[in-house]
Amino acid sequence: MLKVNSNVVVRTLILFSFFSTARLEPKSMEEKFRVATAKYTNQMHHRKRSAHKRYKIEDDQHLWDLFTTEGFTWVDNVFTNHNASYYNYTGYNSYEPIKSELYRLADKYDFVKVEVYGKTHENRELLALHINKQEKDEVVFLNSLIHAREWVVGCVTMNIIHRLLEYDTADAKFLLNNFHFIIIPVVNPDGYEYTHTKNRMWRKNREPTLQPGCFGVDINRNFMYGYRPFVAGSGDKEHGPCSETFAGTKPISTKESTALNVMLFKNRHNIRYYIDYHTFGNMWTNAFGANAWLPKNDEQLGRYRKNVEKSFMDSLGVKWKTGGVHNTIYECHGILVDHAYYYITPIAFTVEVGNAHDEFTAPDTRIDTYVISQWLALVSQLKLLHSEIKSGQYMRDRTKNWRRTSMMKRTVLYKREKKAPSYIQSLYKRTLALFNSEEDVK
Repeated sequence: MLKVNSNVVVRTLILFSFFSTARLEPKSMEEKFRVATAKYTNQMHHRKRSAHKRYKIEDDQHLWDLFTTEGFTWVDNVFTNHNASYYNYTGYNSYEPIKSELYRLADKYDFVKVEVYGKTHENRELLALHINKQEKDEVVFLNSLIHAREWVVGCVTMNIIHRLLEYDTADAKFLLNNFHFIIIPVVNPDGYEYTHTKNRMWRKNREPTLQPGCFGVDINRNFMYGYRPFVAGSGDKEHGPCSETFAGTKPISTKESTALNVMLFKNRHNIRYYIDYHTFGNMWTNAFGANAWLPKNDEQLGRYRKNVEKSFMDSLGVKWKTGGVHNTIYECHGILVDHAYYYITPIAFTVEVGNAHDEFTAPDTRIDTYVISQWLALVSQLKLLHSEIKSGQYMRDRTKNWRRTSMMKRTVLYKREKKAPSYIQSLYKRTLALFNSEEDVK
């Protein structure tokens, strides 16, 4: 009987795949990207088998020219697209392609518009996409990439936009007919661009700090609820200007957090549901992070947690962790989900996308899995929200268990903060005035 060496068979198949791919003549940008990805994947296989001297990618001059002329780069074992004329929905893109795609969609659909809600320290536009086909008042507010290195969640929010607008499905029609979406794919453009050009693991924004040579504030430690300022000269290196979690010297002091805070307050009367997307850990969490308190409307939030647990079990066969940030992840102060819950809406979540193995560098082959599971979870959540709005349950819970109680807590908190520095006192006064005002923030 003929014996077959399995290693020989595998190598033969890889070589066949490599050379057959090399002869393809891609036509569209999407096909070029697919072919390029396949060839680089093959190259990595060859390298693992100590055959890289014979099968280096540079041997194919056509492909090498493709990368240098079309704006692709190879970062951390994945491709990234820097070409502003093309957005790759199955891979990673830098800020310019994302920006161009948002404007393209706004030009294509009359019910879609781009709002420039601010600018960054490096003068990049902060962009929010509004999708409101039926001129609805019920707002679903989604944002991602407040931490620059968490690339995959930018893919999630961009693909949610893509599925809403360009997938003719019953779920997409249902969401478009019942909600006004405000989606911010990149909260931190300066930091995000820096991860593509200088440091893949950069987390903060890129503004200067009080210590020369140290840059950036962690925007997700710069919001008001539970904020803990860094005190200069305290010797606290763990939270100092050079640390990854530097919260700044004042709450809502960065251009990104200031602009986002105004966006939230402008729409606070209509926001019914909020998500801040992060990586990683497969967790769907709610307030609070600054303390171990249970939200007063935890029974209401519990219905949404159970709903999402079932969704992920059905789509991935994986049990996601749910609960408060403090109890599920760790204690953290000045985070966006606490701020959004405390001041804006009773249904607010931080979603940690991706498994612990991938951490912040999920391969592009995993993007589709994350996108589909997050899309199905969001659809399930918003169907539950719609049923509760329609039955009146949402407003009953909001009135009874959230607004009245949280207003009382705000009063207590404000009185306590009178002992705080004057800048915190004035910020609390302004925020309370914004909350109680019936007019939009100008």
